Amino acid sequence: MVSVVILLLPGAAVPARRSLCLACHESHYAERGSCVDCHRGNDRTDRKEIAHHDLIAGRFAQFTIKGRPVVEQGRKLVEVLACRRCHAFEGKGNRLAADLARLATNTAPRDMFDSIKSPVLFMPDFQFDDTQIVALVNAILAGAEPAGAKVGETAQVIHFENEKQGRENSFVKRCGPCHKSLSERFGGLGNGDIGPNLSGVFSEFYPRTYPDAEPWTPDRLRKWVENPRRIRANARMMPVRLTADEFEQLMETLRSNTEAYPQLPADRKSPATRDSGNEYSKTKGSRGS
Repeated sequence: MVSVVILLLPGAAVPARRSLCLACHESHYAERGSCVDCHRGNDRTDRKEIAHHDLIAGRFAQFTIKGRPVVEQGRKLVEVLACRRCHAFEGKGNRLAADLARLATNTAPRDMFDSIKSPVLFMPDFQFDDTQIVALVNAILAGAEPAGAKVGETAQVIHFENEKQGRENSFVKRCGPCHKSLSERFGGLGNGDIGPNLSGVFSEFYPRTYPDAEPWTPDRLRKWVENPRRIRANARMMPVRLTADEFEQLMETLRSNTEAYPQLPADRKSPATRDSGNEYSKTKGSRGS
């Protein structure tokens, strides 16, 4: 009997393993590598329920192909719609809601799509069409932190419902019928959709909707609520008369984590303690609600 020994020496050519995905699907972009490089899943089994686990559908996998315009379209939507007023994206933004760079580690692309299409409570409904949502998901996946990246522990803030706090909060009483806002201290407040969402209003990431594209500051907000049409002639909002205490509490409620951005002007780092608040107390303190 003759024994045959086959030695696999370093550098010896070994036939590439054929992806079992190709038993059902046609090959495309083969030069980019295996199916799982773009779509994840498991290409070592022909059992569909296992092969498709954590699968990224083709429309959500466009971010893996360099130069595809869909990612840039998604990034532009993030900028235009000021998503950073609540979310951190590509290293910048407020931490009032999920950090989008870490979202992909435990959220499937389809779940991201669904959460944008049917927004959760306190997230604005931007009325996106499916094409826009696909672009946003691709942009989020493109900016996701790489697997294995060392990430410091993130503190999680949990807000418990406090009926007394809700009844006494000046935002809830005076602004909540028309506006909503995510706040660091009190969580989500308000139940109105008539006016704009005020989350992160004093941060650099809030849309420049004040006249002449100026950022919102406590002093500008004070002038606005006092008489909106004095600031913008066609404003639909009615004047809101606030006591000094109500205005001070409103400023504290609307604060976001602007202290994390030392480059911001001093008048936007601590809205509740600015001179404008004190000035308001001196000049408007005699007014009733």
